[in-house]
Amino acid sequence: MSILFRSAASTHSRIVISRARGVFPAKTAEAGPARRGIRKRGGRRNRSVIDWHPSFRVFFPDSVASHREGTGGGTIPTAGAPEDPRTVARISAALLRWFRTAARPMAWRETRDPYRILVSEIMLQQTRVETVGPYYERFLSKFPDVRTLARSRPDDVLKAWEGLGYYSRARNLHRAAGIIVDRHGARVPCTVEALEALPGVGRSTAGAIAAIAFGADAPILDANARRVVARLFAIEGDPRSAATEKILWERSARLVRKGKGRDTALAVMDLGAVVCLPKAPRCKECPLRFRCSSCRRGLQDSIPPKRAGKTVPHHDIVAAVFRRSDGALFLMRRPSDGLLGGLWAFPSGKRAPGESLEDGLRRFLREKLHVRAVIQRKVGIVRHAYSHYRITLHGFLCGTARGALPSGEGTGWLPGRGEGTFALPRADRKLVELIHREAGI
Repeated sequence: MSILFRSAASTHSRIVISRARGVFPAKTAEAGPARRGIRKRGGRRNRSVIDWHPSFRVFFPDSVASHREGTGGGTIPTAGAPEDPRTVARISAALLRWFRTAARPMAWRETRDPYRILVSEIMLQQTRVETVGPYYERFLSKFPDVRTLARSRPDDVLKAWEGLGYYSRARNLHRAAGIIVDRHGARVPCTVEALEALPGVGRSTAGAIAAIAFGADAPILDANARRVVARLFAIEGDPRSAATEKILWERSARLVRKGKGRDTALAVMDLGAVVCLPKAPRCKECPLRFRCSSCRRGLQDSIPPKRAGKTVPHHDIVAAVFRRSDGALFLMRRPSDGLLGGLWAFPSGKRAPGESLEDGLRRFLREKLHVRAVIQRKVGIVRHAYSHYRITLHGFLCGTARGALPSGEGTGWLPGRGEGTFALPRADRKLVELIHREAGI
């Protein structure tokens, strides 16, 4: 059902407020008995008519209507009030007042060095603040400026990143440092467009660096900001869809007060991290609760919509542990692309369905390393979860009955006590620890 408001001051226009989930403007229509939705005198009206007072104002999200028109299936994004620029300005002011007393202390917020801010923003992609802290300090102690990072060996960069995960970030950061030195005179670019051209820097990361390091009035849309903006304006629909994301970016940009890009970006991040939580948001503590459309409509638990849970696959991985007389362990470098690209690991492969662990390991060594292995005993089991799958790593102490282990590029020996510059995946590092513990090292 829809409600038609007719102005008492003017009969030349009308506004239809749909009782569906969103709020949309209707087309202007001439006054008169032939207007759609109202029959001629004596006829039955199919919509309620309510007098419209000229002082009563409703602000509509123009972009939502354009997305609704012609939508071809899927969830239609909807947005609720407030849309009044003055209301948005009050929201921004309230957010900044809250941030002045609630800002979280972080080492990278104590600097305006663009390089350090670049490093922190790359590390913070898909990683919690408390996890990043020690890695940030350790990384900068090894690579204090962009020139040092650019001329470093990839292995050294990966070693400094070891344990933080998502290693493509380290590889991209290393490449970005080289581009900054070669094309920008070793100065981190200050515009969103130039930052976004760097490897591993998307639109939101570019906006965060531009805002935090250079004070640009650039919007952001990381995971926290996406959730805050969606709830604040009651934007429904999958936040990862193109239609909804376009609305989110537009709303995020409106929140940025002129000259307050840095504080706005940090405030939105913090609000999403400590108040506007993914589960059980703390609405009673929120400085924007009286202006939040989702809170006022009781939608905070359904916006953004929950994604359907996916079954996380599990794999049994068999690893060969070749140990020299001095205790050194044989490692091989993984291909440069992929989840763990460029890291060093035990020679390992996936067990095939119906295959025993030992048979799977023999097959892998025969096909990949061209050696016939003698499996001596099991030395450890490690269970680990990556972002898209889980593994159980089964380590077996092995010898070779025929053939020699490969040597040269892409192979190496981890010293007996585990020192060196080899960066290992976490599961392999845990297996090393088990082996050393068994050997009393």
